[in-house]
Amino acid sequence: MLESIILGMVLEEDLTGYDIKKRIETGIGVFYKASFGSLYPALKKMTGKGCLIAYDKSQGGRQKIFYQITEAGKKSFYDWLSSPMNIFDGTNTHLAKVYFFDRLSPELREHQLLQHEINNVNYLHKLEALEKEFDKLEHKECFYYKLSTLYYGICITREAIRWCQSVRKQQPLSELMRKGADL
Repeated sequence: MLESIILGMVLEEDLTGYDIKKRIETGIGVFYKASFGSLYPALKKMTGKGCLIAYDKSQGGRQKIFYQITEAGKKSFYDWLSSPMNIFDGTNTHLAKVYFFDRLSPELREHQLLQHEINNVNYLHKLEALEKEFDKLEHKECFYYKLSTLYYGICITREAIRWCQSVRKQQPLSELMRKGADL
C-alpha cells in the first residue's frame, strides 16, 4: 500500500523523500504512518520497477533527490485506486484509497463506495449471526472480553455503513462531524 500512496503523492508534482513523508504525515497521517526506514526502500524499489524516476536537483543550495511519476507509475496508481476495497484489509487500505478518490470519476467513486457499503452490510449480518450464537451460550459472562471484541466489530461495521452512505451522498463534512459527535 505504501507504494500506491507514494504514487498518489507524486502524481501532481515531483517531490523529495522528505516531502513525501511530510505529505503523508499531514494528509493521511491520522490513519496511516510511514517511517523513513520504509519510505526510502519503497522509493528505490519503485524506481527499479520503472514507476518513478529519480533525479538530482539543487534546492536551497543543496542537491536533493526528487521523484517523478512515470506513465507506468500512473497506471499502477489508477489500477490500485480503482480496484475494489476489501473490508478485511483493514481501515488503512480503504481510507488511503478514499483519500485519493477526487482523482476518480464520480461514477467510479459511487461504485467503489456502494460496493464497500454492501460488503460491510454482508459482514454485519455475519457478525450479528455470530452474536446470536453466542447469546445461546451458558455462562457467557465468562467470555466477556472475548465477546466485547465481537460487539466492537458490530459497532465499527455499523459506523462504516453509515459513513459510506453519508459520503456517497456527499453530505457536508460538518454534518458528518456532528453525527459522529452524538455519542
